This record gives sequence, structure tokens and C-alpha cells, in this order.
Amino acid sequence: MSRAMNTAEPLKIVIVNDYEIVVRGLAAMLEPFDERVTIVELEAGGLPTSRADIALFDTFAGRRSALARVDAMVEDPLLGKVVLYTWDLPDGFASYIGDRAVDAVILKSTTGEQLVDALERIHRGEPVAPGGQEPLPGTPTLSEREREVLALLGCGLANQAIADELYLSVDTVKTHVRKVFAKLGVNNRTRAALLATEHGLTARSR
Repeated sequence: MSRAMNTAEPLKIVIVNDYEIVVRGLAAMLEPFDERVTIVELEAGGLPTSRADIALFDTFAGRRSALARVDAMVEDPLLGKVVLYTWDLPDGFASYIGDRAVDAVILKSTTGEQLVDALERIHRGEPVAPGGQEPLPGTPTLSEREREVLALLGCGLANQAIADELYLSVDTVKTHVRKVFAKLGVNNRTRAALLATEHGLTARSR
């Protein structure tokens, strides 16, 4: 989304994590976009107390322990939406998150620009996939690793080539491919590759 299309007032954001270095680092990443987002609080170790459009919760070094704080933030009337910011979304963690009313999960593979774009879309109530792209319609959320595998399938790579690219074993790649097929409801590489191309995932592999 271009800057010209932004609303007049920047989004009010609180950043939450257990460590001051993390919240300050994330705030520094967002600083160049201060016309679009305003950081109203940095909370290290507890719960935010400021009114904000979005609570951006960096789950670094605390996933299971973060769930109670997620629940508290979801119930807080001062916070418009709750967004989790994480390196990946393994199935176990995704299942725990799926039981909670978080508004979105964003992966740290996104750039600062993509993160701000995603936050603006979330604020408007639009669906946002973890990597910042539009979600694949009618499908469960893919983990970041599964999105990487799908992107490489879209490039036409065989399992061995995918394994070499991602520093994985071929057996591990085969497992990821099976999970991708199951989640997308496809039964061959061609259909999976078409979905990857349609949703712009192939460019992420290079």
C-alpha cells in the first residue's frame, strides 16, 4: 500500500516482549515509518497499559509462557487488536494460537515496510498471512518452512534441489511436501506450483 493511501492519523502501537533489547530493536525498525505508525509504549516483561490500535507481541524466547499474556491482551479494552510477531509458526504453536482470538501472526522474515503494510491491513480488518502476503484462500496457515518449500516447488525444483537450497535432508523435504499438499488440498506438484505462482511465493525463494 502506498503512503498516499494511508489514513491521516498514524496507527498507535504498543510493543511487548520480555526483554528491553527486543522491544527497543523492534521500535528502531519501525522508526522510519513514523508517519504511519506511532509507538506509544514499550513493555518489557509485563502487560501494556496504554491505549493502542494494535499490540505487537514479539514472542522471542517465550512461546508457551506467552499464552497467558496473549489472553490478557485480547481481553484488554484498551487494545484494539493483538498481533504476534515470531520467527516461525510450527504446528504445535499454531494449534495453541488457533484457540485464541489473536488478530494475526506475522513472521520476522518480513521487511519493515511489509510489517507496516500488514499492520495497516490488520487494523482495517483485512486478513493477513504470517509472511505478510495475502493468505491462500480457503486453506490452513502454512508454516514459514512450508511456505519456503511451496515457493521452491513453484520454481520447479525437485526434492533434492529443495533439500540443497534449504540445508535439509531429502526425507525432511518429503515430509514438508506432504504437509503442503494436505493443507492446500492438492495431490501433485504441478497444482501446488500453480498456487505458489498465483500468490507470488516463487520470488521469496531467491
